Amino acid sequence: MFTTIYICLLLVLVFVSWIASIYGVVLPNGEVMPSLLSADSLRWFVRHSMEIIAAAPLAHVLLILLMVGTVRSCGLLRYVAHLMREHKALPLVHRQKHALRIALLVFGVFVALVLSGILTPDGNLLSVTGHIVGGPLSRGWLFLLCLVVCVPCLIYGRLSDLWHTEYELLGFFTSEIARCSGYFVTLVVAALFMAALHYIGLFELLGWSDSAISIFSLMLYGLPLAVAVCKKGLS
Repeated sequence: MFTTIYICLLLVLVFVSWIASIYGVVLPNGEVMPSLLSADSLRWFVRHSMEIIAAAPLAHVLLILLMVGTVRSCGLLRYVAHLMREHKALPLVHRQKHALRIALLVFGVFVALVLSGILTPDGNLLSVTGHIVGGPLSRGWLFLLCLVVCVPCLIYGRLSDLWHTEYELLGFFTSEIARCSGYFVTLVVAALFMAALHYIGLFELLGWSDSAISIFSLMLYGLPLAVAVCKKGLS
């Protein structure tokens, strides 16, 4: 659905840029808005096509899908959903209870380490000035969150006998990536649409700030991902 919408928006943008170039719409930098149908534009997009696609938040998407897939595969979401729906926990065998205790212990250790890296004056996750902004956490928070979530889930899955071989472990990790494989096509189209908006200077013409562009980019990439993940249900 979103892929079709983004393709239609891209076609509309091509038409708008063509009309704007004909009427000589001037951008804030004094240049006329280029047409996406011009030879220069086509050459630019072909030359920078790989850079455009590489600019999409692929690493962020992969980490998010790894987290969701790991949590779902270990049964945690099903456990929580049953708890919320029936107001009582699912019965667990002794092996599962033992695995859950160890996983929660590891999770607690991870959280304690993260908090110590933030709350202590010389925390390793703070910048040299003692702030979160500009420190390792501000740029690597998603990777750290992936570790905090995935490692306890993997420990629970192994100790509770959910997986045994390396092949099963890979399936444990990549289950959500397989389910949401269609999203990656949307990701490429969204990256092309975002690059086209920047190329013709539409953001500058509308007077959007960097913050507004960042929010728009987050919605452009994030909304289809959220829909792709949520439509699979909690089980």
